[in-house]
Amino acid sequence: MTKLVIVGAVVAAALLILMRSEQGGADDGDTAYEEPGLLDQADALFQEFTDMNSSVSPEQQGRNLAAFMKMIRVSEGTAGPDGYRTIVGGSLFDDYSDHPRQKIWIPSINDYSSAAGAFQIIRRTWDGVQGKLGLPDFSPASQDQACVELIRQRGGLRLAMNGEFAAAVEKCRKEWASLPGAGYGQRENSLAKLQTAYLNAGGQLA
Repeated sequence: MTKLVIVGAVVAAALLILMRSEQGGADDGDTAYEEPGLLDQADALFQEFTDMNSSVSPEQQGRNLAAFMKMIRVSEGTAGPDGYRTIVGGSLFDDYSDHPRQKIWIPSINDYSSAAGAFQIIRRTWDGVQGKLGLPDFSPASQDQACVELIRQRGGLRLAMNGEFAAAVEKCRKEWASLPGAGYGQRENSLAKLQTAYLNAGGQLA
């Protein structure tokens, strides 16, 4: 089996874990959704991921990635009901056909933000990753794929999959303002709090 096929299977498993947790009616899950082919483009997304000599099993790598993604939602305040349709500031959108593209004034940063969805992706970042991956909409499955790509672009994918939690958070801190050390003047969560969220979501530490 090629490295890319293995990686695609691992990441697909991670997103399926996320989807099943939503459908299972978990206390912190969103409305259940169904999207076929969560990672049809896995090979294109993860061709730069080459560390397949990890001692972590492929199954656990998938669980670690899913847990890392859930941790981001906890940090961004979107782990509760309706996280996938949350706009920064707490309002909700109903149309998944595209990023809501609403600019909301945020007093704490004295500026506007267009962050939306489970991973609070801003419009400009979404346009870039959507074009790169060919994502058809802003559905939960598309948001999940975009999140994984953003982790990869920051150099944190291998670390997250292998359970190197603190190192992965450090790599991703400039992508999500709520992560410790982000430095954007917004509320930042402690590494200890986020590690607890990661472990509670099924992640393991290296």
